[in-house]
Amino acid sequence: MTVAAPRPTALLFDFDGVLINSLPVMQLAFSAALQEVYPRQRMHHTALFAEYQKYLGMGFPEIMKRLELSQDMFQPFRRHSRILAPYVRLYDGAVNLLQWGRDNRLPMGIATGKDLERTLELLTQLGIRDFFCSVFASDSVSAPKPAPEMAVRFAAENGLQIESVVLIGDAAADIRCGQAAGCMTAAVAWGYTDKQSLLALGPTLMFETPQDAQQQLINLMAEQERS
Repeated sequence: MTVAAPRPTALLFDFDGVLINSLPVMQLAFSAALQEVYPRQRMHHTALFAEYQKYLGMGFPEIMKRLELSQDMFQPFRRHSRILAPYVRLYDGAVNLLQWGRDNRLPMGIATGKDLERTLELLTQLGIRDFFCSVFASDSVSAPKPAPEMAVRFAAENGLQIESVVLIGDAAADIRCGQAAGCMTAAVAWGYTDKQSLLALGPTLMFETPQDAQQQLINLMAEQERS
């Protein structure tokens, strides 16, 4: 996708599906929470989780509203997610991408639908907390994604021009958040949403792998320096 874009000055990452593969953990925790909250009801766990995936990035309370499930799901979901946290894995190339961003003095942030406490726990567990100057979670803002607040605050708090920030995500909520904020958006093909659905949203960039993300950003920065 070729788009006239300013030189990137900062990177704002979604977490799940972009830097970490947590989907198996998420599905197990969701199923366990359903079993606890609805013990006497036959729930179609697989079908419900497929619906859950459509709303990733919005924050757990909002997703429960969309699925017409009880907010009581949150505590068991969070408890089981913590138990299973050791099985969350970084994507191959994710750390190299973050190291490249640091080496190029690009401020980096997290914009996630997770709650803040678990986000910080996972960032620390995976050894990548220090890469990020800002961490925004669904319960640390007044309006989670797809609202633009996370991107707008990231730019404001770090003295950045919003149009030079790249929001990198794998869900519709991510792309819509970045577009509403007025920043560049990069959809990733390795996450939890199929590529064609992401392309239909009109992101500024499309990354095939973390390695491709790094190369495209290098190319974009070089193009802007030459122009």
